[in-house]
Formats: sequence, structure tokens, C-alpha cells
Amino acid sequence: MVWKRVISGVVILIITIVLGILGGPVLCTALGIISCVGYVEFTNATKVREEGHRFNILQGIGLATIVFYYGAILLQDDMYCPEAVKEWFTRTVGTFNLFTVLILLIFVVGFIGILYAYIFTYPKFKFTQISHAVFGMLYTGLTLSFIYYIRELPGGIFLVWMPFISAWFSDTGAYVVGVTLGKHKMTPRLSPKKTYEGAAGGIITGTLGSIILGIIFAVVHKTSPLAVLTFAGMGFIGSIASMCGDLAASAIKRNNDVKDFGKIIPGHGGIIDRFDSVIFTSPMVYFMMTLLLQLTDLQQ
Repeated sequence: MVWKRVISGVVILIITIVLGILGGPVLCTALGIISCVGYVEFTNATKVREEGHRFNILQGIGLATIVFYYGAILLQDDMYCPEAVKEWFTRTVGTFNLFTVLILLIFVVGFIGILYAYIFTYPKFKFTQISHAVFGMLYTGLTLSFIYYIRELPGGIFLVWMPFISAWFSDTGAYVVGVTLGKHKMTPRLSPKKTYEGAAGGIITGTLGSIILGIIFAVVHKTSPLAVLTFAGMGFIGSIASMCGDLAASAIKRNNDVKDFGKIIPGHGGIIDRFDSVIFTSPMVYFMMTLLLQLTDLQQ
């Protein structure tokens, strides 16, 4: 079991590195597939699709929404998007540009579609199934796409590793410190093995890993030393978000009496079991980058 977990972890790491380097449509397509698989895992675990049923209209609408969302992202990618269409996408009308409006439209239509299915098949579905189907679109469909958005930022080939460093370094540090020094239980009813000492260790290792990336970035791009502090801040917040993501996934599984979300990754479980931390860190890191990096010359 341990070897399965180690080998799977190495394979996932290699695939992540390759996708992060390639970026663009390849990364976007891979994230779309991962999001769809994660959505199926989540909706199965939360009983949106009952056991023994091969198809569920709620699950189908949610998957279609995620597919259209990633299709929209691919549509505006430099490789596929004609200049005239790209200019149209970036045109601002009121508060949002038209690409943002398109994304909002896709999710709103998906939300309304699920509500229509709820109404016109009543009383086939319970409201908990509806709420889980809608939440799953955001939980697995939207959050992971921020990895692509980070990769598309200036210097994205470096920045794209931030969600993974803050999440995976934090997970590793929390485990090592928790096992060796952990005494005070943090969430005994939810995750008995997690301790405050482990959480502190995870925050420290996640922040240190982010600082190292920040130093490398500052040296390569010759940016202001202030950029390193920004990376440290992103690592600190990202590490906390990572722990929240891990605990949230645990809570969802406990509420639904499942051990793992899936079995697609030997030794790890499902897609969500492996990426539960990254699901939370990706949007947090992206928003911190787009807001805080404006305070440095990192975008120049």
C-alpha cells in the first residue's frame, strides 16, 4: 500500500511538472478532465447520483457546465482565438469584460438548468441533491481552473507552482511535525490525528517553500526584494487555505460515510483526495497574486 502511494505520488508529480511547463491548451484541457472526474466523484459521494443509477440529469447538467466553462477558456486561448475575437472578449461593458460575462453566463445557465430539473421532475430529487450538484460545479469545476489563470500571468511558468508548494509542502510539514511533536488535537471529532503543532509546522514549511520560490523568481526576473515578502505572504495564506481544504474534504466524506472520493489513484483514492488542498489554494493564490503583486515591480 505504501509503495503504491509513493509510486502514484511520483507519477502525479511528474505529470504536474510537465503540464505546468507546457501550460496553455494542454494544461487547460488536463484541468478540465480532472475537474470533470472530480465532479463525478463529489456528486457520487454526496448521493446526487444514487447507487445503481448509471445516469443522473443533475450530474449531467453539472458536467456540461464544466465542459462549456473550460471550452470557453480554450476559446480565448492565444492558440485558437483570432485577434478580432480576443479583442471582443476583452471589451469592457459596465463592470465586467465580455469573457467574464460569458463565464458567469455559463455557470448561471448551469445553476438554472439544475433548478429546472428539480422543478419539472419533482419530487424525484431532494433539495440536498440540488445543493450538492450546484456546489460541486464550484468546488471542482471552478477552483482548479485558477491554476491555468496563474500560468497565464506574466512569469506564470514560475508562479504556477505556488498553489502546489503552499499545499503539498504544508501537507508534508504538518504530517512530519504532527507525528513527531503533535500533542494538542486541533479537530478531534473531524480528524483526530491533526494537531496544532502539525498545523504550525505545515504553515512554516509552506511559507518557507514559497520564500524559496520567491527568491528564485526575484533572481531570475531581477525584481524588487519586496517580491519575496509577497511570496511569503502567499505561502502563509496558501498554507492555511490548504489545511482548510483538507479538513473540508474530510468533513464531506464523514457526512456522507465514505472513506475516499474515488479509487482512480492507487494509494491515494480519488482526484479530490489528492487535490483537496490545491482546490482551496489555487483561487487564494491567484487573487493574492493579481492584487498583491501590483505592489511590486513583479509584473513589469
